[in-house]
Amino acid sequence: MNKWRLMLPLLVCLLISGCWNRVELNDIAVISATGVDWKDGKWVLSYQVVIPQAISSQSATSSSAAVNVFSTKGESYRSAVSKASQETSRRLYFSHTQIVIIGQEAARKGLGPLLDTYLRNHDSRETVSVYLSKGSARRMLEQLIPLEKIPAAAIQRMITNEELNSSIFRQMTIHQVLLDLLGTTHATGIPGLVMAGTNENMDKAEKLTRTNTPSKVRLFDLGLIAGDKLVGWINNEESQGIMWLANHVKRTTISFACSEGGEGRKSSSIRITFAKTKLRPEPSSGKWIMHVNADAEGTLMEYNCEGDLSEPNEVEKVEKLIEGEIASIMEKGWKAVRRHKVDVIGFGTAIHKKYPKQWSEAEESWMELLPSTEVKIAVKVKVYSTGMSGSGFKKEQKKE
Repeated sequence: MNKWRLMLPLLVCLLISGCWNRVELNDIAVISATGVDWKDGKWVLSYQVVIPQAISSQSATSSSAAVNVFSTKGESYRSAVSKASQETSRRLYFSHTQIVIIGQEAARKGLGPLLDTYLRNHDSRETVSVYLSKGSARRMLEQLIPLEKIPAAAIQRMITNEELNSSIFRQMTIHQVLLDLLGTTHATGIPGLVMAGTNENMDKAEKLTRTNTPSKVRLFDLGLIAGDKLVGWINNEESQGIMWLANHVKRTTISFACSEGGEGRKSSSIRITFAKTKLRPEPSSGKWIMHVNADAEGTLMEYNCEGDLSEPNEVEKVEKLIEGEIASIMEKGWKAVRRHKVDVIGFGTAIHKKYPKQWSEAEESWMELLPSTEVKIAVKVKVYSTGMSGSGFKKEQKKE
């Protein structure tokens, strides 16, 4: 009996201390996305706040937006965050943030303050996706997107879908950006967001009641980051070349022409279902040769050439055409990297791994040595399926 009397207070303490750190939903403002801008010498932070009543199935209507956007300013990043208490009745809660959008001017100023905040703030998650905006980051947060009530969730699904189906862009999280910028080459690439169409603001819920939207948010161009600053943009085709060179292609569709050299209309296409790229550096008279070997497998989706694919030698010809097209895409990616002198591919990392002593000598001047690197590309494609028809539809029509 005495033993139970001693244990009873301990049990009571365990029971009453179970919810000591609970957070009431009515006391917080759930942030779904954050925008970072630089204007008039100050950081401008914008917050996309979820409105619980608007996303509730019982109370939501087509005329009410599910989010509200507001901004704060400060000479430092944290001072801008702290001023949120002057504009909202609730404490900002960042644990459910899905994306961070960085405006172009803020990116040119530097990502350092943002990354430092994520390293120090226990409420922030390193799995948050990062995007750049050629315009104002706040404006991107204000745009409503069809099919999704919360715009941040729509953009997050957009990059996931893009990475799995096209591989022109790669999903970049705070964690991955930190790894790249703290890595060997101190460089990374972050996908950009733009307003496509008529450039009309989609910031009113009633605009989504129409069957078409005049403008929409879309992924467009890749921002190149060196150190922690934006140094330039490259287009989608160049970005796809970088994804091939850096071994980030998962699945994609490649269009190709029927003539060697890629000349003519690219009316045929293959669906790439597997791709792997290996880099092999080789020192050469104070410079470097980078051997790039890419292997790919896929299924023919469109075929409008003259050859009969029931013949093995014709399939081999098609594979050679595809190999030439992929090599051309990779060449464009390499030319973009050489032009901007930003090693987002990871050539320096490959050299560091295989030749650590030589890398220690080349590291300081790598950005100057990078453009002089000779890149030798070799692509091997295997077409596993050509479909049920040996030749194109038009050719089959002409047969008796």
